[in-house]
Amino acid sequence: MGFLTSAALVSSSFLLGTLFTSLLWDSTVLYGLTAPISEETIEAVENYYLTWWNGGMAVKSFMHIVMVVLFLSLIAKWARKGSETAYYFSGASIVALVVCAALYITVTLPSIRHIAKDPFNKSALILPGEDFFTRMQQWLADRNSGTLGNRARENMKLLANIEPMDWMQRVQHVQVMSAANTIIAVLLVGVVVLQVSEWYVEDTIVREAEEEARKQQAAAPVTVEKKKQ
Repeated sequence: MGFLTSAALVSSSFLLGTLFTSLLWDSTVLYGLTAPISEETIEAVENYYLTWWNGGMAVKSFMHIVMVVLFLSLIAKWARKGSETAYYFSGASIVALVVCAALYITVTLPSIRHIAKDPFNKSALILPGEDFFTRMQQWLADRNSGTLGNRARENMKLLANIEPMDWMQRVQHVQVMSAANTIIAVLLVGVVVLQVSEWYVEDTIVREAEEEARKQQAAAPVTVEKKKQ
């Protein structure tokens, strides 16, 4: 197993392990519901995700570095090998990872950000202006006078004027976020299966080629001796 395949498997497995802990909480609002969702259940899920949101920047940076390593290793495999197996297996893995990134950026992060900004949420431990996204918008607004600065200032106003969620909105936010994370976990399982399958297929092809070469090498002296006779 090559370095790039190992990097892809280790990083995707690490992210899967993180999402498995999330699944323990997501399942309480998605699967096997026999009674209406209680406020305690929603607050427990929100508390879990807000621990990540309020966590140290080093931890969050490490998580994103793992995501980047996974993406770059798959891109490098697909571009370097140029084989049919890399085209199908690594190509499909890249597509799955792009979908994961899209869900993470468009669903997971905005949902957690909305929960963290909800003034009626008892679990919101973060004050306006303290999270990384808000600080980044403030930094861009202070240092840019063009389109980027104007867009950052608009985002700052939207964050400052965010409306509190009612009960149904809180439930829907948590359920959508949990469903997106479950889909991401399934796609990462697919990435692991594809990478293991690619390694197995390539290893099988190499072993068959070596076996064929040994057979040809063993048959070569017999052919030469027959020609001499």
